[in-house]
Formats: sequence, structure tokens, C-alpha cells
Amino acid sequence: MQYEWEIVGIDLDAPECHLRLLSQTNPRTIRMFIFDTADYHDWKVGDRIAIDNGPMDRTREIEKAMGMRLSEEDYTLYNERTGGKAISRKNDWEV
Repeated sequence: MQYEWEIVGIDLDAPECHLRLLSQTNPRTIRMFIFDTADYHDWKVGDRIAIDNGPMDRTREIEKAMGMRLSEEDYTLYNERTGGKAISRKNDWEV
């Protein structure tokens, strides 16, 4: 697993998490929306994160199979420091 992202901001009240790509040539950031704040309770700014395409929940799989346009993508985030993982969605990029 490649931990190539870093948490630069996390707000459990909003709830959202901002990640920065650890790349000298393309240091972009993305905003991930938090759905279960319990998964993030011990995550903090500076933690290194790996992102993997996570499994879609059953309802979203059905919507996709029906040809409905999905504006969000499901991901699983893995925290290197805590060993924890969390399901999240990304729906816009900030360059």
C-alpha cells in the first residue's frame, strides 16, 4: 500500500477531510466527505493516507447498473499511523 497523501485539514463538524498529494511535481489537494465520524476519531493533521477504490454500497451498485449517473465515487482511506480505515466519497477536485 502506498501512503502518498497527507491530511492537511480535518473537520468532523463539517464533516470533511482535506488531503494533499505528497508529490513535488504535482502537489494537488482533494476534499473527501466523511460519512462516519467514528472512523476518523483519532486521525489528525499530518497523518499519511493511502487511498483505494472502496466497494460501493448495494444501493449505489444498483443505481450504477441501472445506468444512473453517479456524481460521487466511493473510496477507502487507510491511515498509516493508526492502522485504521474509513469509507469516504470524493465529489470534486481542487487543483
